[in-house]
Amino acid sequence: MIRSLLGVVLSMTETSVVLDVNGMGFELLCSRAALSLCVPKESARLTTFLQISEAGVFLFGFADDVEREMFLKITGIKGIGGRTAMTILSVLSVEDIVRAVSLADINTFMRSPGIGRKTAERLCFELKNSIPKDFALGLRTGGVALPSKVSDTVGDALRSLGFGQADVTTALAVVRAALGEDFDKQNEEALLKAALKELQSS
Repeated sequence: MIRSLLGVVLSMTETSVVLDVNGMGFELLCSRAALSLCVPKESARLTTFLQISEAGVFLFGFADDVEREMFLKITGIKGIGGRTAMTILSVLSVEDIVRAVSLADINTFMRSPGIGRKTAERLCFELKNSIPKDFALGLRTGGVALPSKVSDTVGDALRSLGFGQADVTTALAVVRAALGEDFDKQNEEALLKAALKELQSS
């Protein structure tokens, strides 16, 4: 099984990344958090899951093992496949999902394209039984930071200005690389200005 890949980012779309791994190109359907770790022409390591089903063969990319585990919990629900689970993770972070399940907030799940009320209710009910009570605590001990709420808000603002998801993800990744640990300390205004500067210069 392919558990992770380290390679150079050849290209990105709003939902996928192509990694050059020792001359071989792997296309991964990625979560929002995984995309935020990728910058074109730079190296990236993504946690992966290879799914072989009647629908085909798909390679999914995640930011870390915690996100991969959530993906597996979602796909463990009858009738929900890998592509649907990745659609959810392209809109919601793991923390968003845990929070929605704990509050039985079906509206949060319905923010994902193609997720209706009945599916959202089923997600809340079945995930509540499969997510350990201490899972949320483990989010902060997994070693990889999940996207901050500030960066999520800035990303939404940039998309509302007409920038595409791939461009927004790349810009925020470049800003994150430049700021390092200070990235998560930025307020929304400062982060928005930095991301806009990067977008306008590219």
